[in-house]
Amino acid sequence: MEQAREALPVEPRIWPQILIMEDEMSVAKGLELVLSEEGYTVDLAMTGRSALDNFSQKAFDLLIADLRLPDIDGMEVIKKVKNSRPDTEVIVVTGFSTVSSAVEAMKLGATDYLSKPFTDDELMSAVRVALQEKKAFNTGAAEAAVAEPPVPALEPLPEDLQRVQEIMTQVWKEFSGTREELIPILQKVQNHLGFIPESTLEEIARFTRTPAASVYGIATFYEQFRLHPAGRHIVKVCRGTACHVKGTERILSEIETRFGISPGQTSDDRMFTLETVACFGSCAIAPVVVVDDSVKARMNPTKIREVMEGMDHENQDPDQQ
Repeated sequence: MEQAREALPVEPRIWPQILIMEDEMSVAKGLELVLSEEGYTVDLAMTGRSALDNFSQKAFDLLIADLRLPDIDGMEVIKKVKNSRPDTEVIVVTGFSTVSSAVEAMKLGATDYLSKPFTDDELMSAVRVALQEKKAFNTGAAEAAVAEPPVPALEPLPEDLQRVQEIMTQVWKEFSGTREELIPILQKVQNHLGFIPESTLEEIARFTRTPAASVYGIATFYEQFRLHPAGRHIVKVCRGTACHVKGTERILSEIETRFGISPGQTSDDRMFTLETVACFGSCAIAPVVVVDDSVKARMNPTKIREVMEGMDHENQDPDQQ
């Protein structure tokens, strides 16, 4: 009997497995056709509950999820899927895109957020990227890339919100509201405030007649834009191999000890925001720290402390000195 069981062939699992959660049959069938023609194995779920039932019976690599369903909110389905199967990639497709839902989807772990209507090329590009993320997760590359746990972002102060309204009043006067002006408008808000509040992205989307998700996508794609308050000075520490060998970790330890901030955090007085970078490409002068736009070469714990304390002193109120 044992020999008979051993002789049974084990059916290999087909990769990747994709589930489309979409309550509009025509849309679901259209997505299924596009993906099937590319050689992917596709299942359909017309409700949130049926999608969860599918996941209880089968390991899917990718969930393509609509947000408005007849029974369960799509975000709730995504949350349950990511909690039970964190290695499942998610692409959101919605006809009711907003910045807030895009932010929530990304926080839940979605790799992309597509506003309907989108092209077949846009869909396939998003699917390929998501499946590459899935491969990285499976091979352990994603685990190796994880650094410190996520740090809660600073919230805007009341005076920040007051200033942004003044800036938006200037925007309405200086710009006509075309899509071509989108990046210059984002740059204006960023330059004057230091970040772009999520609520302001909604205003800019309406003003430029651009889908909110597209505005959010641009704001998160370019490193020059921030969606949360940052310190008056941005300290970027290189963690490349050469810098690591020559003492990056000691530099980071000094910053954390002296100024109470870890990578990804902003000091309580909003003086400094600390970030790490994979490599600046300046290995000959390692270890490298960039403070605002100034490159600091051959740094060590003492030098970084002196630089940051000097900037702290420069920004003190004269009455406090």
